[in-house]
Amino acid sequence: MRLFHFLKFLTINNFSRYCLKIVKVHIIWITIICIIYFNWRFKKLDFMAIPYPPAVIKFNTSAKYLSSNLASSSQLGNNIFEIASLYGLSKHLNRTPLFFIENGYHKKMLDNLRKTMPRLMEKFRILNGSVPRSISETKFQRACCLHKSPWSLEKNRDEYLHLSGKYYQSWKYFPNMRNELIEFLNPTSIQIFGNLPISDDQNHVTCVHSRRGDFVEYLFYASDPKFMKNAVTFLNENEKVGSRNRKIVLFGDDLNFLETYFSDAVLSTDVGKNAEYYISQNPPIDDFLYSKNNCDVVLITETPKFQLPAQHSAGGLGIFRKETKFTIWILNTLGIIFLNLEVLLQVTSTHHTGRL
Repeated sequence: MRLFHFLKFLTINNFSRYCLKIVKVHIIWITIICIIYFNWRFKKLDFMAIPYPPAVIKFNTSAKYLSSNLASSSQLGNNIFEIASLYGLSKHLNRTPLFFIENGYHKKMLDNLRKTMPRLMEKFRILNGSVPRSISETKFQRACCLHKSPWSLEKNRDEYLHLSGKYYQSWKYFPNMRNELIEFLNPTSIQIFGNLPISDDQNHVTCVHSRRGDFVEYLFYASDPKFMKNAVTFLNENEKVGSRNRKIVLFGDDLNFLETYFSDAVLSTDVGKNAEYYISQNPPIDDFLYSKNNCDVVLITETPKFQLPAQHSAGGLGIFRKETKFTIWILNTLGIIFLNLEVLLQVTSTHHTGRL
């Protein structure tokens, strides 16, 4: 009798173990299938773009506020343009500018702007969270690169005025603000730019900007290698530098392109190497500050996606001279410098365009 119960116990125990193994195997396969499915289904999910909870705001205050949608995932140049334009609009409308940290991209944009133009961001009230649904959106600036008169906004009496536009790529949103915007730049005077030359009594620095990347992909007027080489030759033959050493710094989003057509250039990371041509591999924020202090002449070799107050010639060559150390370039996150802020600020007396 006892033997019978013992054999029965072993049979039940083995069966239980077998069932448990089957369940474990099924759980493992179901888990694997779920992982594969969710990776396939949500592979395009951008976690940086997931919106934060709505910001907590107060109504019925004595202030008036201005905010806007932002192309926060775009490049640094776009970000600076947006913020400068919103600041200019807020001054025109006598409103306090707001910056909603709506997602991870907005947080990154805010961090970069605080490094680049900290005093400008001090003018904004920062709110941690998305735009609440209680704030209605006002249609404005439907095209990225055209100026729209803010007269329609002057009639708006909403406490919180939130605009639907993005980019705001027109200098007309911040006219006559040259000195003020310059003061907003990072005041740090000592910067480390790798091997890039410093403009001084010994060196004359020509900064050459190229852009390929998305311009090639989307069939914009990307920098042409033949034109770029001819343009640099043109500058070397026509720019008088006196007894100073001629130094040419190349900026762009395609390192292979620059190294192919300027094979004698050294990288900014090649510390200790001396040359005539240099290719910057610094972060865009560092390039921004380097350009402010060191570019004696700026050459832009592609057609921007938006209009400039001082139009480029049909040949595509824009030469911008400076008499002071305030030539400022706006860069994107790939390190591309795509326009000269002094031009946007209508400091045209010392600028001219040339054509090959």
